Amino acid sequence: MFEWIEKNWLSVFVPFIVFFSFTILAFWLRFRLVPSYVNTKLKAVKWQGKELLIKNVTIFAFYCILILGAYTAIEISPVKGSVYIAICRLLLSLFFLSLIYVLHRISIGILNLYSNQVKRPLFKPFQRLKTLLTICFIAIGLLILFEIWHFPTTPFFIFILLGCTVVLIVFKDEISNLIAGFEIINDEIVKKGDYIKLETAEEGTVINTTWRHVEIKTFDDKIIFIPNGRLIKTRLEILRKPPKRAKAPFRFYTRLNIKELTGLKAKNLKELLKYIKEAPDSAIFYHTHDFMEEYHYLISQPSNEFALWIGNVLGYDILSEKLSTVDIFEFSSIGEIRKRIADIIEEYINNYPHDKNCEEGEEFHFIKSVGAVMPTAYVAHDLREFVQILKFISLNSLFFHIYEAKLRLGKISNDFSLWLSESFEEKELAEKIMSIDPYMHTIEDIREKLVSIIENHLEMETASG
Repeated sequence: MFEWIEKNWLSVFVPFIVFFSFTILAFWLRFRLVPSYVNTKLKAVKWQGKELLIKNVTIFAFYCILILGAYTAIEISPVKGSVYIAICRLLLSLFFLSLIYVLHRISIGILNLYSNQVKRPLFKPFQRLKTLLTICFIAIGLLILFEIWHFPTTPFFIFILLGCTVVLIVFKDEISNLIAGFEIINDEIVKKGDYIKLETAEEGTVINTTWRHVEIKTFDDKIIFIPNGRLIKTRLEILRKPPKRAKAPFRFYTRLNIKELTGLKAKNLKELLKYIKEAPDSAIFYHTHDFMEEYHYLISQPSNEFALWIGNVLGYDILSEKLSTVDIFEFSSIGEIRKRIADIIEEYINNYPHDKNCEEGEEFHFIKSVGAVMPTAYVAHDLREFVQILKFISLNSLFFHIYEAKLRLGKISNDFSLWLSESFEEKELAEKIMSIDPYMHTIEDIREKLVSIIENHLEMETASG
């Protein structure tokens, strides 16, 4: 071996000196010439990624000079044959790998540069895009190596194709949501604070937008996650302005009633008149409203129980018909209803003094309603919350706020109209609701009319806004 070196020292020493010279040149270019030259050429460019580009161009120039020096050294060396071919392929592989490495650095650097400037919801998509770019560069690098070293590429392409197919099938929803997320966030289709309503019935205030879904908060404080892909495809109503807030929220109440016999019973018209004047308000309310509450789903025009007993048991049809025409909605208190009914019966007795008793067992028993009023968990701060609660609140609650609040509690209006008038200053809307005759509709019909009136008002408000 020493003899070979002694005879061939010049052919070994010269390639080494050549490679060493190229190495010095590479470092000079890396730290002096290329940065200075590129800075001069790009001096007028104000792009914030200029430093990133200069740094990576100088790195690539450094690798190229080193690879060129190694190739030159091999060319003037005594190395030939299969070893020479293998080294040349290795150097060519290093050149393309260094090119791919630098391009990858530039791509990731640019993504990092812009990901720091976008809103937080896009952070994860940028992270996934960087991962995807890395995979693509690795795949390109492997294909180039296969080509240089003459490896078969068909199995690799089949593997890549199958992998992409599996990814598309498994993550099709995620990909759809990601694409839709970019559109939603960049185009600001919906923003935090918007009130949105989907044709699929979900609605609420937007509290967050991410690359996967939009989070909305419903009126009852539930959080709903709507995938971006579905949000883009569905018909959407968006209110940019936050809903008008009430001065005071509306608390929905309900009540439970217990029926209790008063001990008063009438067998003829005069006794009925006497007890109507003496019975407690809760008994008058019960006999003028219970029929409607009990049979609200059967008929829409119930009568008071005094008229029914007088007609069916005593047979005074004219008096019964006259009592049936009493519009209870006209009165603002139980006392007024009591007086009106008593006056009609008293006038009939004066005109037709002859009275008769009913058969035994058919007496009119006065029943009073003993109720317990309880707050529900539902509170409305604006009209949209209010109308949504109206859609499913119990019939007992509706009955309390529409009928009992007006008569038994002595209010001038139902609770809904009063709240709209005082807390919202929506006089016109309050009057529309007051104009609904609760004695001409079932409770379910009243619910539908309330919802329709308020939703029409909201639509007009949105159109004008």
